Amino acid sequence: MALVSSSIPNLANGVSQQAPSVRLNSQAEEQVNAFSSIISGLRKRPPTQHLATLVTNAVSTGNYFIHTINRDISERYIVIADNTVLRVFDFDGTEYTVNTPQGYAYLSSGDPLIDFKSVTIADYTFILNKSMTTVVNPSTATPAYPEAIVHCKQGNYSTDYKIFLDDVEKASYTTSETVKADLKTTNIANELATQLVASCGSVYTITWDGSAIRIQRTDGNDFTLRTEDSYGNQYLIGAKGSIQRFSDLPRRAFNGVKMKIVGEETSEADNYYVEYESGDTAEGIWKESIAEGEDSTLENATMPWKLTREADGTFTFQPNDWGNRSVGDSTSSPDPSFVGKKLNDIFFHRNRLGVIADENVIFSRSGSYFKFYPETVTTVLATDPIDVAVSHTKVSILRHAIPFNETLLLFSDQTQFMLNAGDSLTPETVSINQTTEYESSLQAEPVGAGEYVYFATNREGYTGVREFFVQADTSSNIAIDATLNVPRYIKGKATSLVSNSNEDMIFVLTDGVHEAPTCYVYKYLRRDGQALQMSWSKWEFPYADRILNLSVIESTAYWIIQRGTSITLEKMQLQEAPELTASGKMVYLDGITSGTVTQANQTAVTVDGEDFVGYPYTMNYTFSTQYKRSAGAGGSQVTDTSGRLQLRQFKLLYQNTGKFNVTTDTQGMINSYSFEGKPLGLLTLGEIELASGTFDFPLLSKNDRVSITVSNDTHHPCAFQSAEWTGYYTTKSRRI
Repeated sequence: MALVSSSIPNLANGVSQQAPSVRLNSQAEEQVNAFSSIISGLRKRPPTQHLATLVTNAVSTGNYFIHTINRDISERYIVIADNTVLRVFDFDGTEYTVNTPQGYAYLSSGDPLIDFKSVTIADYTFILNKSMTTVVNPSTATPAYPEAIVHCKQGNYSTDYKIFLDDVEKASYTTSETVKADLKTTNIANELATQLVASCGSVYTITWDGSAIRIQRTDGNDFTLRTEDSYGNQYLIGAKGSIQRFSDLPRRAFNGVKMKIVGEETSEADNYYVEYESGDTAEGIWKESIAEGEDSTLENATMPWKLTREADGTFTFQPNDWGNRSVGDSTSSPDPSFVGKKLNDIFFHRNRLGVIADENVIFSRSGSYFKFYPETVTTVLATDPIDVAVSHTKVSILRHAIPFNETLLLFSDQTQFMLNAGDSLTPETVSINQTTEYESSLQAEPVGAGEYVYFATNREGYTGVREFFVQADTSSNIAIDATLNVPRYIKGKATSLVSNSNEDMIFVLTDGVHEAPTCYVYKYLRRDGQALQMSWSKWEFPYADRILNLSVIESTAYWIIQRGTSITLEKMQLQEAPELTASGKMVYLDGITSGTVTQANQTAVTVDGEDFVGYPYTMNYTFSTQYKRSAGAGGSQVTDTSGRLQLRQFKLLYQNTGKFNVTTDTQGMINSYSFEGKPLGLLTLGEIELASGTFDFPLLSKNDRVSITVSNDTHHPCAFQSAEWTGYYTTKSRRI
């Protein structure tokens, strides 16, 4: 029998569900309401501080969609929506008027929490209802009367010029052999127009200007036009609806005349439309236009609606104007591929607003966030909308789009894709490549955290979390399992992932059934590509009904919590050494506020002469089974299980601690040891001076028969840096 001892250098690596013999010394059996810090050690998690009561008549079954608008430090808002109403509050709890000129029809949904998504761009917040099918409204333009134009392009001596309507010659003129003035195109057009007026009567309206003649049939019936000249039909050009070359159109024409430029007759790709627009004082111009009856518009009511902050401090929730097809036709300027489909996500990436639908990613014009039709069809512009599909052997319905490391990461149910575009995102440079194949959660949106993206996976009643990144040495994409050592720890399916790159934390909310509303917390630390900390634990809120939402701004977490029929906004300081009192202390009660008890289960305390009230919560940390370990190859540790380890004594190193309790459970025999802190004296009876030191307690048990739990159910802080134990080790054999 030999007296042996060992140390646990830190308690920073959270829970592990591996066999105790292969865990790290720094991993625990369970960790609840504790914060794993490399700097201050294992400490009681920060409490939530009550900021405001937002709703007083909430229902327990309401599936609320909640979005945080972080415009700047002075303008932050909470948006709460269900399937009947949308409300806006600031962080002080003040509710703002929401104008709804077209009501809340767009919010119709069986489950707003699942169906709604949002993105904020400057003063606009777009709300997307994923259950809504997008629609295009057909053109309402009134067809124009049948018309044509005739362009006298050139005059020449002894040349015949003729105009035929319905194959009947209606006008004819032959220029002089010698008179130069007779060759003017304006003169020829005038002579032909005069004859047309005389021969066509009231069935046609004939107007002319310069070298151009406009022919309009007044009864709405169609007609045919043919022009001839004695120089190969190159001098007198007739056009009805279409013309082959833009150069054949008269420089000066008639306001509203529209023509299709057909280009090569064997191809529709180079077709486009122009319309003459008269100037007020100067000469008019031909502008690219749209085909008659093709100016269909996106039905704004079925597209994402916008929430806008008005100058008077109110908000307006209404459909956005998503524009229409303004050039070309349905062939040269087709509807976006999302038309007739449901949108699955909305996002902002590289100065474009984007949406995903089925297997397509669709971007607006660059800098024109509401335009999904091209500006011109005569050429492809770098600013044009982008509509591109993923390519895979499997059906890959895209669910989420996450801007990541100058690219866009796309998630389908089983595959991840990366959208690349080089230095600029244009229709010519965009490409989508498959990057990894992992099943991902359908509901929880992946989140970026620095150079990593985290996404959830389903595990038969539990949730896993993967960590996507680009491997530096190979530039390959990898998604490692961040929950490899806790495969059955996160109960239920993930409903929300939230990241905080300031404090290197990931939060996971789920739909799992728990004794109290629970948030799972991943605390990590990396240096030079090496993981120094990978800590999973859970935070419980015992006197809350539901955690509705969590968002993190800088190093502060903002919780939307339902307590009874009230929905409250509460904040939590995640940074080291959070403060509440004037002297820099923190009071560990949830929903804490100044004052007296107003609700059941609240606790009132006095600290530094200030009265506080809040909900108590308990920190628990259960150590893993301790083993005798020795140094192995490459700095590893080898667990020795060949002998018997009889634990004798345990020691905790604590710092800046008020109170805590240690419980040992040896196969049902329970012992409790309390640390009560240092009393301050009679003048401040009941208050505690924070202390640092070591706390010893006996064990007298075989290592695998005792469970050691440290807890703190008080409003006082506690923090633990390390632990040590001593015991007797007996072995029947010796390793050689």
